[in-house]
Amino acid sequence: MNKSRVARLLAAAFVSTSVLLPSCQKPSAEASFYFWRTKALLSPGEREALNTHKVSTLYVRLFDVDTKTENGRPEPLGVIDSLERLPAQLTVIPVVFITNRTFLRLKADTEAMALAGKVLKKVHGLRASYPELQIDCDWSDKTKARYFLFLQTLKQQLPSSTKLTATIRLHQIKYPVRTGVPPVDGGMLMFYNMGNLQDAGAANSIFDASTASAYTPYLKSYALHLDAALPIFRWYVHYRNGVVKGLVTKKQLPEVADTSYFYSGGEPVHTLKKAAVLHGVSYEAGDVLKYEAIDDDLLLQAAGLLQKSLPIEHRRLVLYDLDDINLHYYENKTLQQVYSAFR
Repeated sequence: MNKSRVARLLAAAFVSTSVLLPSCQKPSAEASFYFWRTKALLSPGEREALNTHKVSTLYVRLFDVDTKTENGRPEPLGVIDSLERLPAQLTVIPVVFITNRTFLRLKADTEAMALAGKVLKKVHGLRASYPELQIDCDWSDKTKARYFLFLQTLKQQLPSSTKLTATIRLHQIKYPVRTGVPPVDGGMLMFYNMGNLQDAGAANSIFDASTASAYTPYLKSYALHLDAALPIFRWYVHYRNGVVKGLVTKKQLPEVADTSYFYSGGEPVHTLKKAAVLHGVSYEAGDVLKYEAIDDDLLLQAAGLLQKSLPIEHRRLVLYDLDDINLHYYENKTLQQVYSAFR
């Protein structure tokens, strides 16, 4: 970072009403991960990553909330088995993922308020106490009112010492008047999944610098304090007849070099020769898989862009997600560089 850029950042910090930093002090960042599996058992490699990067706080998805039918009631899905096997020294922050359609299908405000109580009861059944509860929902204009009512009700039922936070997407940063700012204590900026999945010829949908740059100028004026999350995952986008069929991740990733199933060449797009079931995923002849990943250079580029775009203040930097399959693709020094960019 050049001297003029440092000077501008320090000057902005001095005049900010939210944070005052001495000119010799850099903002601090706490390293963290998301944990997104139903079995809360860490491998030796995952424990090593926590130790190496001095992670003391782990964001743990407890369950999803969704409705299976148009008139169905919201229900918890993919509930984590237990938190007892996680390292005792870790501070666990529960995360609940709620689909946007859950709020679309609620019939009345009272249902949103009742849902808050049910979610909190389920959380308490898995974790008695915690310093923060995070709700992950990509709300829309149509669901904003009931989602925000849900959050308000949840906040009223939490102990005053417990923070309520919500995940924030880039489009919600750029258009806060239209999308609203959630009534929570802070936000977690999801600095990924920003592209067009529907277009197999489009740029990397996980992270694309030119796409991100259209939103980053709005970060410093956002009304909530923002922690931030960066991606360390990869996937294949599965297309059938030009329509997204699903995302193929982790242990389901196919061996696209196997020419008995895939036509050769075409990276990052691969076409199925014949129908097959590979690692539990059903394919038909002509299906297309588009490979998307965040390599070291792209991850460091994302971290650099985010660091210079956010206000200078203490925050958590969270990598999504803690899993041997993801960690395999990165050296410790790369992840350390990412965390260090914010320190």
